[in-house]
Amino acid sequence: MEDSCSALMQGLIDSERPMPEEAKVAVASFTKMFKAPLVMSFKGMINQYVETGEWGKDASKAADQGIPIDSDIVLTKSGLKDTNFRKIDYIAVDKEAGTAIVGIRVFQQEANEEFLLKVSFVRADNGVWRAYEIENFHDFIVFVSGARRSQLAKYIEDTSPIMTKHEHSAREVEKKVAKVLASGSLGSSATRDEVKKIVQEEMLTDWATCKDELEQIEVPSSAQSLHRLRIRICELRIAYAEKYAEWMDDKQASTIRAAEEKLKEAKTLEHEASIMMAQIKNTTAAK
Repeated sequence: MEDSCSALMQGLIDSERPMPEEAKVAVASFTKMFKAPLVMSFKGMINQYVETGEWGKDASKAADQGIPIDSDIVLTKSGLKDTNFRKIDYIAVDKEAGTAIVGIRVFQQEANEEFLLKVSFVRADNGVWRAYEIENFHDFIVFVSGARRSQLAKYIEDTSPIMTKHEHSAREVEKKVAKVLASGSLGSSATRDEVKKIVQEEMLTDWATCKDELEQIEVPSSAQSLHRLRIRICELRIAYAEKYAEWMDDKQASTIRAAEEKLKEAKTLEHEASIMMAQIKNTTAAK
């Protein structure tokens, strides 16, 4: 069990690429302190799986078995939570040594592919065979992480045309509004009417279209954070456009303050999204 936990931690480190070698060493040293509670977590989760037939089915039972680490996080991060048993491929028994290797074929849902787990068993003194280690658990972790990177790359590829088109449209709309304001005055009803028309018919429509198109995209779990961020930005930009257009009519300070608050929040999230995109590009570019 300890070897499997070591494989889990090392696999997670290896999957987070690109990572300098010195950073890997530092992370590996840091994770050693979590090894003992992680072993206990795995034991509790396996016992729970044997009893219920499902990963993480009964949180209260897991707690009773003394699991000190959130088992759902471990199961999700490792890919076990979305892994289902298919069949036993082979059983190789060494009677003299009292050991056996069992090839267990499983289906990993995120990867949409099968994987052959090699599980070692040891025969106890009472003759009962007990699972001892998943010998290729490290390979399984890297396999799942590779699938996640591929799905993330596909999400970026699928959404790239939407974002490129939208970013161009948004810049053009902002130029139009700036041009009207530069040539007129907000004190003029004609200027305000012209700005309101651009905001309602172009700015608001463009952000609403972007949101609708993003919502049609199939989103893998690895891209959920970025996707939710993008949708929220669209919602804030839409709210900003609505309030800004409203201000063109009522000229109330409270209305423009509400609009500016939405815009400020949207820009903050846009900065976070740009950082996330940079990290994703580094991750998906790694081989």
